[in-house]
Amino acid sequence: MLIGVTPQSRNTEGLFRTRIWGLLEPYVRALESQGASIVILPPQADDRLPALLRQLDGVLLPGGVDVDPAQFGEEPIPELGEVSLERDAIELFVARYTAQHGIPTLGICRGIQVMNVALGGSLYQDLSAQGFRTVQHSQKAEPPVLGHSLELVGPSPLDKLFEGRFRVNSYHHQALRDLAPGLRAVAAAPDGIVEAVLLEGHPFYLGVQWHPELLPAQWGVFRLLVEAAASQRAR
Repeated sequence: MLIGVTPQSRNTEGLFRTRIWGLLEPYVRALESQGASIVILPPQADDRLPALLRQLDGVLLPGGVDVDPAQFGEEPIPELGEVSLERDAIELFVARYTAQHGIPTLGICRGIQVMNVALGGSLYQDLSAQGFRTVQHSQKAEPPVLGHSLELVGPSPLDKLFEGRFRVNSYHHQALRDLAPGLRAVAAAPDGIVEAVLLEGHPFYLGVQWHPELLPAQWGVFRLLVEAAASQRAR
């Protein structure tokens, strides 16, 4: 299965300072472990993306920097982190396109937030600043420590991997606020923050707020994407 992944980026130092677009290794390992072949989708003109997206069996929207609140009609609050206008542009386009054309899509952390904003939803810009202080959503410990529990709150492909209540890692300070039309919450944290959603009527449009790529025991989340992609190809 050929899975397209939108890129992450960093700035280089020194004389030839520039921005490098790529993909963190845990995503590569998680996808490869499920038999996927990977292509990175660098920022480019919107009119060139559809032809490329039509060649893919599925799409992954990975974690990263904050979504610009201008994308959901808000002014930035002081606690807003780094944003990337280039990344917002490509990912919002891709998230809308795959939603409209039935392309299997998985969103991880920032990815679930992009899905929600792309389809008309909004975000909490900073959970602590906006009143959520009882759950450590931005955990201090690194993997394999699990930060908090989740509870499944509706049927979804995640039912194949988890039962009822389970634990995840947690490295985010933004989160879904108003759900976009058509998105349905399927998992939530103890404080009520939505941690997984799917798009009703879509073959596979699933977003999760945690980072399963850092937890080999939860790489089944990526298997769900690859299986959905294989099913779509067979049709």
